Amino acid sequence: MSLWQKMFAHKAPPPPAGGDPPQKPKIGIAFGGGGLKGSAHAGVLKVLDEYGIRPDFVAGTSIGAAIAALYASGYDWKMIRNLFASADLDAIVKVRPSRKGLIPADAYVTLMRNCTRGKKIEEMNIPLRIVAVDLISWQKVVFDHGDTALAVRASSAVPGVFTPVKMDGMLLADGYLLDNCPGDVVREMGADIVIAISLFAPSHDEPKNILDIVNRSLDISAGMNQKIDADIVLRPIERHMNFLDKNAIGACFQMGEDVARQHIDEILEKIKPYDK
Repeated sequence: MSLWQKMFAHKAPPPPAGGDPPQKPKIGIAFGGGGLKGSAHAGVLKVLDEYGIRPDFVAGTSIGAAIAALYASGYDWKMIRNLFASADLDAIVKVRPSRKGLIPADAYVTLMRNCTRGKKIEEMNIPLRIVAVDLISWQKVVFDHGDTALAVRASSAVPGVFTPVKMDGMLLADGYLLDNCPGDVVREMGADIVIAISLFAPSHDEPKNILDIVNRSLDISAGMNQKIDADIVLRPIERHMNFLDKNAIGACFQMGEDVARQHIDEILEKIKPYDK
C-alpha cells in the first residue's frame, strides 16, 4: 500500500452504488520569487514529502522558477537544500557592470543547465511553467517550452542588478514585477488544488544603499500584485530579509519547514480524495 493510500484509507468514503470512486485531485505548487530566501521552498517541500504529497504541476517566478525547474527535473528537497549550501554564490553574483545591469549571471545559466541535465521545459518529469516579464511590451511571459536554464535566467533578471535576457524580440526580466507567485499559472495548467509559497515580506525601513533601493522598488511593484490565485497560501518569511543575504539561507529553510507543519492539516484536508 502506498503512503498516499495509507494516509487516506480510513478517510475516503465508499463510492456510491454504481458511481465512480473518489479521485485524487491534481495538485499544483506555485513557487514565489525572493532571491536566496528561496531556500524556504525546500523546507516546505520537506514536509510535503513526509506526507507523500507530490505535485502534478509546478510553476515559479525568479528563484521560484529555479526551484520549480529543479523539482520538475527530479531534484528532491534534500538536493535543493544542498545546492543552496554548496553553490558558489560569489561566482553566480559576480559583478561585471554593463549598460544594462551589474551582473551578467552566465554562471547561473551554466549551473541550472548542469543541474537539470539540459532538459527542455517540455521534457521535464513534471509539467513546468516559468514566468518572466517583457520590458518592451510590459506583458507577463509564461514559458511552456524551450531552454529551461535560459528561461530561469530570464525569470530571475532583477532589474538593475542582473542584465535582462534578449529573446525573440523581447527583453525579459524578473517575473517578480507582475506575477511573483504564479498560482494563476498553475491553475491554468489544470491543477484542482493550488498551493502557493509566497516569500513576500516587505520592509518599511528607510533604504540605506542601492541594493536596498532596488529591493524596495521590487517589493512595491510586487505589492501591487499580491492577489494570489491559490487554495492555500503559505507565507514562510517572518521578517524582511535581503534577497541576496547568504547568511539567511538556513533560517529561511527552517521557516519554510515550520510554516508547512503549521498548515499541514489544512493541506491534507484540502487535497484528500473527492468525487469530481
